[in-house]
Amino acid sequence: MLQTFLQQFIPAMEEGLMLGVPLGILFVLIRRLPHEDYRKVFRSALKWGFWLSIFLVAVRVGTRNAVSRELLEGFATFITLLAEAVILSKFLRPNENFSKPLKISIAAAVMTLFLYHGFELWLIPTGSVVAALGDYFTVEFLTKIVGFVTGAGFAFISSFMVYKAADALNQSRLKFVFVVIFAACMIRQIIFLIQVLMARNVLSGEMWMDLMAPIINNSSLLIFVIFAAILVLPITLFSQPKPERLPSYNPAQYRKILAQAIHKRRWGAGVVIALLLMTTTSSAGSYVANKQAEIVPAVPVTAEAGSVDVDLEVIKDGHLHRFVYRASSGEMVRYIVILKGGSAYGVGLDACEICGATGYYERDNQVICKLCDVQMNKATIGTRGGCNPIPIEYTIADGKLKVPQAALEQSAKIFQ
Repeated sequence: MLQTFLQQFIPAMEEGLMLGVPLGILFVLIRRLPHEDYRKVFRSALKWGFWLSIFLVAVRVGTRNAVSRELLEGFATFITLLAEAVILSKFLRPNENFSKPLKISIAAAVMTLFLYHGFELWLIPTGSVVAALGDYFTVEFLTKIVGFVTGAGFAFISSFMVYKAADALNQSRLKFVFVVIFAACMIRQIIFLIQVLMARNVLSGEMWMDLMAPIINNSSLLIFVIFAAILVLPITLFSQPKPERLPSYNPAQYRKILAQAIHKRRWGAGVVIALLLMTTTSSAGSYVANKQAEIVPAVPVTAEAGSVDVDLEVIKDGHLHRFVYRASSGEMVRYIVILKGGSAYGVGLDACEICGATGYYERDNQVICKLCDVQMNKATIGTRGGCNPIPIEYTIADGKLKVPQAALEQSAKIFQ
């Protein structure tokens, strides 16, 4: 169950951070602008982005992938990069001449961040709900939902602490942190955009492949670039000089100001603790979450008189058993057998119509799809639908489970 929990917790945490941290830093800067219009634009874009990302997830699921995930996120990333470039240029100018282009850029950046990371965030629980096929009161489903809620909640709390720590900085130090964090986010966005363009053959050639191959192979490490950028925030806060004592301050007033400054620094300590938890979860936690289950090798079987037979004594223990038959075309056709209860067996190919021939394994006495980690309902193994194994016909006779050789031969194309 820990692995199932982490498989939902980690992506929810990472997508939540990629959404919440830049929005939090941006809002601190916007709050310090002299005009309320910028804050209104930010809040409106936040609402529109939130609901639009949920709507697009609903459309994608309800229309069976009518919304292209790759194109949507690629377009959103492109617009986000343009908007972030305008925002950076405006805030870094010595003479801050804020105007309509800044308002448009703020709205575009906020909404498109939601269209990418918000979209990815809502897809996590949606995938669990769809995969459950209405069976929502299982330990595995509830573990997934708890993992998502906990991960998203931790990301929200961490982003709030980043916001409060940034709000404790003076303007020059805030701009420095803003540039560092936004630059880290933009690096990640540029890499993703290049990947989309390569997938669409807009960028091609050995040069791009040689450049991007090591980055793509280590893409899971890019989140640590964001963590490193966030670490700059508490370091900058801790190194900030204590408030200057003005001649007009009496001792009591100055002590109060110092106490407020010390209190604000505690948010920096909170960010450091959150970063330690994030780093541990994204490293050691990812190892546990992505650890592949050891799959028992399939037992070779052969056909005699048009039938592939397995002794019932071998398969009556209630555990998952895998067998492999070499077809006349040379393909290794795998199938699984499990006793469901009484004299009923679940028999199907070691493949499904959704995930292909990736196979199944047994975990905690449950049958699990190796690719999508969905738990099978033993009672439905042997029937079509969802991520269930593709059923094959069989008979029980003379103390053996008999699978027609012809059925396995016809299934060889699935394992090509």
